[in-house]
Amino acid sequence: MSDEDLSEKIVQLERELNDAHAREKGLGDLLEKKLNELYIHYHISRTIGALLDLREMLRQVFDIIKKSLSFNRISAYLLDEKREKLDLVFHSGFDGPDNISLRIGEGTPGRIAETGEHVHIHDLSVFYEAFNDFVHIPGEEKLNGSYIGIALKAHNTTIGVIGMDNSTRYGLSVDDMDFMAILSHQLAAGIEKSRLFDKIQLLSQRDGLTGLYNHRVFVEKLTQEINRLSRTRKSLSLIMLDIDHFKKFNDNFGHQVGDSVLKELADIMLAQSRSQSIDVCCRYGGEEFTIIMPELELQIAVTVAERLRKAVEKHLFMHKDNKWEGKVTISLGVAAIMSGEELSPATLIKKADDALYVSKRKGRNQVSFSR
Repeated sequence: MSDEDLSEKIVQLERELNDAHAREKGLGDLLEKKLNELYIHYHISRTIGALLDLREMLRQVFDIIKKSLSFNRISAYLLDEKREKLDLVFHSGFDGPDNISLRIGEGTPGRIAETGEHVHIHDLSVFYEAFNDFVHIPGEEKLNGSYIGIALKAHNTTIGVIGMDNSTRYGLSVDDMDFMAILSHQLAAGIEKSRLFDKIQLLSQRDGLTGLYNHRVFVEKLTQEINRLSRTRKSLSLIMLDIDHFKKFNDNFGHQVGDSVLKELADIMLAQSRSQSIDVCCRYGGEEFTIIMPELELQIAVTVAERLRKAVEKHLFMHKDNKWEGKVTISLGVAAIMSGEELSPATLIKKADDALYVSKRKGRNQVSFSR
């Protein structure tokens, strides 16, 4: 073999060796990528299986994903039960209120929910020029970079949207979108599990007819508030009430009308108390109800009880199916634990109950209190 042939052979072998090294590196990179994906799938599955709180689950899952995908901002929206709007349930990387809701079709998340299709934007600056829209929340700062939007689906139905963006163009690729699309099935299953747990929790805490807290939760929350008094050294008031002559009412008009009255009374209780912030309205049992009123002194609680009594007395109760309308009255008893005083839950309940029976003995439709 001539020297020239030998040189050509050496060059060819070097080329083949370099190609082999390149293929080896490519296979190694692919193997590393697949192992990383398996790692993420495994840890996301463990996280979803271990956690029931939706926001904590999403926080930990996105922390895991961030080890593989580089994103700066992320948001998660879920459709409400009526499938009329998207509620923001998690966000990271940007400031904004937690109670944001979007209409279906509004913004990038709304359009993804409407179409059920994933979205990849390799250059956000071009996107903003074309659409002048938002990718996370209305009024957000429009940053350059890339974006992935994933439609979360359960049983082939869109239940929410995950959006993430990177600060550089092409920072998030189509392959990244495909990877998130695969993960989205795990995420959707975890979200459905968390929401089902929340529903079960709600059913276990609420009275099925009125929507108020049930007797078990009443005892738990009253005990919690009494235990809290040792730290706050403030007052705690309790109102107990029931509907006057309710058994006769049911006998005369039927249980359907009676149930309707109970539901309307619950609505009045919620409207006349601080139910949106601190007060706890409960159905104690039958036609008896309670309101736990933290940080409220006895005389003010009596004033609230009287206001509630008048509101019920003036209200025209109605039942459309039975074509019935009429009025009812309530009797109320109020008791309190004053600052520095120590009472057990059972003792406070008995004092309020005793005051309630004083109102009944005096002729009903009135407020009595126990010192």
